[in-house]
Amino acid sequence: MVDAESAIGAIATEISRIEGIYEKWTQKHGIPYGVVQILYVLKMNDSVTQKYISEVCEIPKQTINRIIKELRANNYIELVPSALDKREKKVRLTTSGVAYSQKLLTPFTELNKVVARVIGLKTLQNLSQELGRLGDVLEKESNKIK
Repeated sequence: MVDAESAIGAIATEISRIEGIYEKWTQKHGIPYGVVQILYVLKMNDSVTQKYISEVCEIPKQTINRIIKELRANNYIELVPSALDKREKKVRLTTSGVAYSQKLLTPFTELNKVVARVIGLKTLQNLSQELGRLGDVLEKESNKIK
């Protein structure tokens, strides 16, 4: 009989294992994992804040800031003041950043395509939705319990 702690613990363990596999794979291919995570977020979103990237990727803000500075120095990203709050800067890919991102993420994208073919796109979509629901409930309930 599986209890709640075992079931959620198993999910957390597998998520950590998957993250570790991705990190090892990117290292093996000479791609810094933090850069991949940031570029992937920017590929999926037009422009976001460093805080958003930090929260989504669970990367410390200092690490995000360091990688952003490197990408900015190479003209791969730009920081644009938010229309609502001029103190807030949005991060977005430049034209050369889009090209760099496509080149760097191609092996990562190909790996994901193979995984999708093996597992099935519908299964991956369902898994994503259910993990999203789990995350939402965990976030809501963890704020209630001290």
